[in-house]
Amino acid sequence: MKCLLVSVLFLLPVLLSAQDVEDIIEDVQERYEDMENFSALFKRVETFQLTGTVSETVGKVWVKDGTKYRFESDDQQIVTDGKTVWSYNALNKQVIVDRVRTESGALLPRDMLFKYPREYLSTLLRTEKQNGNDLFVIKLTPRGKVTGVIKSMKIWVEDDRWLIKKIETTDLNGNRTAFEISHIDTEHPIPDKKFVFEAKPGVRVVDLR
Repeated sequence: MKCLLVSVLFLLPVLLSAQDVEDIIEDVQERYEDMENFSALFKRVETFQLTGTVSETVGKVWVKDGTKYRFESDDQQIVTDGKTVWSYNALNKQVIVDRVRTESGALLPRDMLFKYPREYLSTLLRTEKQNGNDLFVIKLTPRGKVTGVIKSMKIWVEDDRWLIKKIETTDLNGNRTAFEISHIDTEHPIPDKKFVFEAKPGVRVVDLR
């Protein structure tokens, strides 16, 4: 009986932590499920394992209905209406057009909220402070064999508002990509035309559909 009691006391914090992280994820899912429009500024920091080099990009992101999104930076645009995805490179003035492929391993906004919590194990790592607000740091690791390019992911969730303020992914090669999100706007409607890329004259179009 004593051993059983010790085992229960040892497992209790783990069980409570698991329940807490599930509650947090549910709150985040409900928040984004009710959200029709989302825009924010972002900073993307990529760290490459093999070379040790770090690349930093700043820009803006728009998301609508969880499946339509647009990323813009000085040299790149990625736009999708949920069916077609346009990847534009300003340096070579070329846009690649393709279908949205669920097996590509791309981090789609809706996947992050609904697919990954189901297929990955969630662990509450710690709580951090940012501008006086609590941020829950949650790690997601695959339950079985990795089917995409993402090996693991961390998300930083703001308490009470249940908004994701940072995402960090690690791919199969150990490369890390971190998105820091700020100036979030969920009030102003975003027109559907924002999620269709219009190629300007002089832009080379490569259609892979």
